[in-house]
Amino acid sequence: MSAKTPKRYAEQWTEVDRSLFKTPKIRFVAACDMGVKPADWLIQQYIEADTLAVLYGAPGKGKSFLALNVSCCIAKGVPFHGHDVKQGAVFYIAGEGHNGLARRLRAWARHNSTEMPEHLFISDAPTDLSDVGNALELMEAMQQLADRHGVTPTLIVIDTMARNFGGDENSAMDVGSFVRHTDLLRRYWDATVLIVHHSGKDGERGARGSSALKGAVDAEYEVTRSADDELIRVTTRKMKDADEPPPLAFELVGVQVLDDTGSYVGSAALKLAEYSTPALALKPRGINQQKALDVLHQMLNEQATQHSKEPLETHTISILANDWKIRCEDSGMERNRVKEACASLEKRGVVVRNGLHVMMPALVRRNLPS
Repeated sequence: MSAKTPKRYAEQWTEVDRSLFKTPKIRFVAACDMGVKPADWLIQQYIEADTLAVLYGAPGKGKSFLALNVSCCIAKGVPFHGHDVKQGAVFYIAGEGHNGLARRLRAWARHNSTEMPEHLFISDAPTDLSDVGNALELMEAMQQLADRHGVTPTLIVIDTMARNFGGDENSAMDVGSFVRHTDLLRRYWDATVLIVHHSGKDGERGARGSSALKGAVDAEYEVTRSADDELIRVTTRKMKDADEPPPLAFELVGVQVLDDTGSYVGSAALKLAEYSTPALALKPRGINQQKALDVLHQMLNEQATQHSKEPLETHTISILANDWKIRCEDSGMERNRVKEACASLEKRGVVVRNGLHVMMPALVRRNLPS
């Protein structure tokens, strides 16, 4: 009892029946006795065991292809494109497209000249994991299946968050509930939970919705697909307790598989490709970036008209960055939106900063209307 505790509280404390105390759920350990354990990898360098991770990207960029590929490798115990795996049972909470998933799974097996994984289990429907009752029912269903097959869940994939979440993605409270309930799954089996999620309208801000998700996860991976070379690229954006691994690139190759009638149908599988930095897409993203770029283009055209009758493309003409921002505000944009849009355009190379001035590369200027 602290020396600063008022006497009347100290007297009350002495009257408490110590037998009423139960074994505490929370225990403490001396800092000097804490060991430093090596990383326990589910996929060497890329995914750790007993963690919460997010795989995000825009629609149609290959997120589910990658999540299924990871699931198959772990369930089958085969290397993930040259990286050793920790074999274990995988439970895949699928939100939609079960026929498409079946095709992709068979395509994976055929492409890799192996049999279908025995201990990869796919749900027949999504569930709202913002509700604790649903999370507990899911745990019970998974445990019954695990007991029947004599396995323990090692990886749990939630594809997608949107289809397995009934709350508001922009609400920190709702997302916090979702995270707590997925943590129930993780902690019960010391499994890794991989959440497949969509990116926001501004891809540079990462996964869609509240930042509470990003703050809670141990690892975050971005999936993109360039229209230039059509490679699917995977870049680690967060790795809490390990070094970020090198980015990966995959080619999507066509694979013919047999359906239940014995006819061939088309599907696809991932093939590892040599990673290269994607060509910079010099285009605005979002309404505010487009507005800011239109304003700058107008200002550059005005200046070009004052100095020469030659086309704008033949000149290296710049505008004071502060004048650009003022003109954006004058056009009706909110000050905060102006600041964000201008900074994003500069960061992505759509607009080039030179001291106090900004200019547009010729490639961008050619793609804008006069």
